[in-house]
Amino acid sequence: MDNELDLDRLAFAEELEEVALQLSMLDPSIETAAQLEQIGAEYERLSMTAQMYDWQDVIAVVTWASGSLGTSAAPDLLVEGKYFGWLEMTALVLREPDELSHLPMLMAELMDPSWPEPLDTGLLQQFLLNLRASGQEEHNEPEGLVSAPTHLAFAADVHPELLHAYLAETPGHITEAARLIRLVAQGQSDREQQRHASRLVHTIKGSSGVVGVEPIANFTHQLEDLLDAAALQTVPTGLGETLEAAADCLEALFDHLKAGTGLPEEYAQLNSDLAVWKTRLEQLAEEEGIEEELPSLAPVASLPSFITEQKSEPLAAEFGEDEAEEQVVAPVLPQVAGSITVNEEKVARLLSLAGELITSSSQSAELLQQSSRMGKQLYQHDEQIRQRLDELETAIEHQAQRQAKGAKSTQKDGQTLDELELESYSDLVSANNLLMEAAADSHELVQNLQQMIRRLTDELYQQQRVQRQLSDAVLAMRLTPVSSLVPRLQRIVRETCRKTGKKAEIEIHGQHLQVDADILKGVTDPLLHLLRNAVDHGIESPEERMAAGKNELGKITLSFAQRGNHIALTLEDDGAGMHLEKIRARGIERGLIRADASLSDDALIRLVMQPGFSTRDEVSEVSGRGVGMDVVQAAIEKLRGTVSLSSQAGAGTKVVLDMPQTLISTHALVVRAGENWVAVPADSIEQVLYVAANESIDDNGTWRIQTNRYQLPVEPLAQLLHWPAPPVSIQQAHTMLIIRSETGVHALYANEVLASRDIVIKSLAPWLNYLPGVQGACILANGTVAPVLDMIRLVRDLEDGKIQLQAPDKVKVVETTQTASTILVVDDSLSNRKALRLTLEGMGHVVHTAVDGLDALQLMNSTPVDMVLTDMEMPRMNGLEMTQAIRIWPEMKDLPVIMITSRSTRKHRDLAEQAGVDGYLTKPVQTAALQEQIQKWLDTQLAIT
Repeated sequence: MDNELDLDRLAFAEELEEVALQLSMLDPSIETAAQLEQIGAEYERLSMTAQMYDWQDVIAVVTWASGSLGTSAAPDLLVEGKYFGWLEMTALVLREPDELSHLPMLMAELMDPSWPEPLDTGLLQQFLLNLRASGQEEHNEPEGLVSAPTHLAFAADVHPELLHAYLAETPGHITEAARLIRLVAQGQSDREQQRHASRLVHTIKGSSGVVGVEPIANFTHQLEDLLDAAALQTVPTGLGETLEAAADCLEALFDHLKAGTGLPEEYAQLNSDLAVWKTRLEQLAEEEGIEEELPSLAPVASLPSFITEQKSEPLAAEFGEDEAEEQVVAPVLPQVAGSITVNEEKVARLLSLAGELITSSSQSAELLQQSSRMGKQLYQHDEQIRQRLDELETAIEHQAQRQAKGAKSTQKDGQTLDELELESYSDLVSANNLLMEAAADSHELVQNLQQMIRRLTDELYQQQRVQRQLSDAVLAMRLTPVSSLVPRLQRIVRETCRKTGKKAEIEIHGQHLQVDADILKGVTDPLLHLLRNAVDHGIESPEERMAAGKNELGKITLSFAQRGNHIALTLEDDGAGMHLEKIRARGIERGLIRADASLSDDALIRLVMQPGFSTRDEVSEVSGRGVGMDVVQAAIEKLRGTVSLSSQAGAGTKVVLDMPQTLISTHALVVRAGENWVAVPADSIEQVLYVAANESIDDNGTWRIQTNRYQLPVEPLAQLLHWPAPPVSIQQAHTMLIIRSETGVHALYANEVLASRDIVIKSLAPWLNYLPGVQGACILANGTVAPVLDMIRLVRDLEDGKIQLQAPDKVKVVETTQTASTILVVDDSLSNRKALRLTLEGMGHVVHTAVDGLDALQLMNSTPVDMVLTDMEMPRMNGLEMTQAIRIWPEMKDLPVIMITSRSTRKHRDLAEQAGVDGYLTKPVQTAALQEQIQKWLDTQLAIT
């Protein structure tokens, strides 16, 4: 029956998710009324499905939500996603009924003020109660039995506002109460601190009873009675240990309540011990005749100032100004900055919007750079027009001089000038003047455009500065001091010491450091595990430490420090260190290493990172289960961090966790692997290395680089990711990414490397929960979605043999055929470049363009091409100079170059031939002639290679 109930929950959750998906994918281009009509139809279908599963509360809520479709608030609810948001959260509660954090989020959706009519409170409570109760029936006792009061959970019918208030105030009360109880246990408290501890415990008892958490209410009741039993100025032997354990248990109770993991193991025994101690202390006080000391009552000397000030106002008018001035004036209190409570979800939303702003700013910068380049091209084009007009004006002047000479000779001969010829000349001069004026106007417009682009660039820089400040401000709202974690860390050390019979203390440095809440939350469980390991595996027993000449009290040091944009956590203990021989034996036993393998100490230590690795033969409540350092490493890598270990026999072990300061954004390099773009976080790259052509060698078919610093084999990133890629010529200069792991250095080749930039990493969950070597995805400036690689994990998996470089002969290569050759078109005329591009793409070629010879050489240095079509006359570097540069370029000297120009004289053809041009065509070029020349020189190029 329980299994059928569970299947029904999952089936109905899938129905809810299906409806939510349909509603979230409504076409925004259709009219709002049509979208609302579709929502009504989906809600009607959902009500029918809920009727089948007998979910009457869901039907009531659907009916309530449907009632808003005909109101004026419906369009806003549609835009804000309210019609499907509550469905998604309801499905999540059905799937994970024991996760208490889902209920507040569902309540927030249903109680949002955007809804025109608020949901009835009774209906809301019944709805939430049934959602959780139906998921907990499989854990309940058989029918007819009452649940034991030791079940650690909130009451099912608790009011949401009470629950919110309890979760907001109780953690602080418990932390302070536990601190004071420890002072009492150590005999370092005064009577006022004992009373304060008792009051806090009393408050916790009352609030826990209100929300139905009976185990905490019962436990704090015992604690309160014990603290009130007698003055504990002198703590009896044995009570101190019980009180310290009770303080730890009180904190553990609240942690277990939030996690839904049931009562702590020590709860029942401690509850009984507290009752026994209370009785003993009462008996002791009765025998010694000690009576409870009542606080002294201080007399009230005067009324509060707010009463006396009100009384003194009429007195000033009655007795006159002089006497009024003698009245005492209350001091003015300094203004204290107010504070407000901001919901964590709102802060997360602000962080998300700040990330979107980073992406939008990057896209704006990219568009502005393109506009700037086009502005420069337009300016160059305008200069060429002015140059041509100057040439035309010079030609007109020469013609005018010839005509003047002809007129003089004609007048000597008695002839008159042809009026038609004079009129034609006058029209030519007028047209030239008009063109000069238009060119001057165009030049001014171009200058204005460039000025506007510069102003836009300045504004963009200002926006990016403000955006960074906004991101920092929002991030500061999430910063949490390390000190908030300290009590829990100290408690885990004490608990582990009690369970193992060892003695240890922990020193924590850098408690003032502010850390992102997500980072602190993500590192908490790994830290707790490392501390348990430090006590259980590292610190020796008191007898062993005394025999080794050490203090019987072990020392654990935890340091938090900020290093640039990273947070470093260093955990050290003065225990026995790691037993390398045990690690080696267990590694051989599990088949991780060969018996005859020679491994360094660092390599042996890294074996403990393997899944399920443990040197304990017996399972205890602390260790031996095989859930070890691999879990720590996985958790830290999820935070984009690294774990390093070192150990010295007899001196202890050191663990260093290094993580980024924030998970919002990161600086990354965008590279192309084959035909795909990926982002590589900059903090995982040791160096971006330029490798000249003479620094690449072919070592028996293996591509290697030989530089002053690195002598490494090259590992193409596309082969590492098993992606198709074109063949690479090692006779050219290339850019390498140098990645350093714990065991070695790797030189990764990327087909293209772009400038570094800030990116926002978006999680792929829940759609893709885990992809090896992928942290998430980001949106590039051109709108492309690119995966963000986890390079450290990739190279580590490569070293461990989990992945292999796919051999070049097995990688699917993107072949370049005659009909898909890459041709570079070089022309300073935009219209000519476009015309040639369209023509060549129509022939099936891949086309790149450049505005002059210098631009073309820069492009050829990073992008392989099969042929160059170039104009002759261009700014900066003309076609002849570019061809000469190609012919002295060792890797490009055989590249076919066809010149397409308007110069058709023999002199210009001879100059082209001297420069090394292969083919010569004059404008306007015929398509058939162009295709014939391209095919001819491509065939020649294939024959050469």
